[in-house]
Amino acid sequence: MLSSSNLMAAPLYLELAPPEEAATEIDHLFVFRDTGVLSGGGRGRFATDLFTLSVTRDHSGGARVSLAPPRSGFTLRPRPFHGVVAGLRLSSRPKHLPDSKGLDMLAAELARVQIGDGDLPALIAVLDGLARDLRFAAPTGAYSDRTKRRKVRAETGVSRRRLATLRRFRRALGQLASKTLPLSDLALDAGYYDQSHLSAACRIFADKPPGALRALSIPRRFDLSLQDTRLKDRLRLVIDE
Repeated sequence: MLSSSNLMAAPLYLELAPPEEAATEIDHLFVFRDTGVLSGGGRGRFATDLFTLSVTRDHSGGARVSLAPPRSGFTLRPRPFHGVVAGLRLSSRPKHLPDSKGLDMLAAELARVQIGDGDLPALIAVLDGLARDLRFAAPTGAYSDRTKRRKVRAETGVSRRRLATLRRFRRALGQLASKTLPLSDLALDAGYYDQSHLSAACRIFADKPPGALRALSIPRRFDLSLQDTRLKDRLRLVIDE
């Protein structure tokens, strides 16, 4: 993966809703391209209740895939990120990782997106294909409460209570883009006792107060390469500065 900033287009992070045909366990698709700008200066990764299936390019130009479990708290990046990564965020672990054919196609599209926005629709089309092909285990029968707790920790690496707390935080993040909804009302809608509890959760799980997260969450205009209305309608978040 190339790391020289002069060989890359401007920093970009975007999230899109999955295609309609994808399994319900797929929460969203993402593309992250950076030259150490969005990921620098003490920034890190938010806590999440989701699995992250990521694909990057290795030094030979091939695909490198990884599956990260949910993160129980905010974690600082050990170093700024230089490169492009794309993938899917999932509510549960998939039965199998994508096959080599799909990954090779994705690696080729990542190389194009690294130097410009014109091929973003093609990259998203490959991500959509991976999303449609991904399979998950069918729900199993009833378990005792103790067994459920044990299975959740084994599957995700966090307790069931922590997972529920992370999901409440993610619900709050999803509402922060609303400029008209006061933070006090947002806190109650997301399941917090009051605004101060929301603020405490945001600092624990994102290292930022709600107002700063709201500024990041406001949907932004993005017309450079996603002219297809169907793609624009699927955009959830764009950060391009």
